[in-house]
Amino acid sequence: MSASTESSGTGIGEVKLFVPPDWFDLMADGRNREATRARCAELVRLTYPNTPDERREDFTEGLLYCYDKYLADGVIMYGVVTAPMPSSGSQAAWQVYGGVVAVPERPAELDLGVLLERVFDERLAQTMAYVERFTTAIGEGFGFISQPPVQLPRDWDDDSGTQMRTGLAGVLSCPPEGGKGLLIIGTCLDPDQVRELAGLVAVIAGHSVFVSPDAE
Repeated sequence: MSASTESSGTGIGEVKLFVPPDWFDLMADGRNREATRARCAELVRLTYPNTPDERREDFTEGLLYCYDKYLADGVIMYGVVTAPMPSSGSQAAWQVYGGVVAVPERPAELDLGVLLERVFDERLAQTMAYVERFTTAIGEGFGFISQPPVQLPRDWDDDSGTQMRTGLAGVLSCPPEGGKGLLIIGTCLDPDQVRELAGLVAVIAGHSVFVSPDAE
């Protein structure tokens, strides 16, 4: 693990994110879209060296589409982890997102279920399996893990597909006085990997810090 600084893009401060140094973060270049395009194009070229140029361009445009959507939604980090699990050898396919959110002025009275309903929807609060509160570098940490079902369509014209469970983990880290918080969310295709995913999410949220604009 190593610390890297990501700008929130709001002009009111920065978030110093504690993230793995070797993963691909789609948002690493902030609002510099051309730098993001160049980095995505190089990733696609290295990943698919034998794919025709026009197909690689399609892949790059797909990543940029995600970049535009996440940037508009206030996401400041989108990391990807694809590696064999040390414990089982099964392939991990994790996505980890981060953003700054408003929290109540007295987080000691925070209802995590209500917050998650605001960020996602009421169904998530009904499927949370475990919630924990702990101390972070920012102040208070509220973590959860869940294995919610998602609907898989049979094809593009039919919305009635089968359901599969996925893994979902998240941590909200905020100062004792509240006001703003860092929300880190991780998803994985294999629900049995959710505890390992939660460990990564907790490390990122637990060690990341807010940096004021006038900090040295």
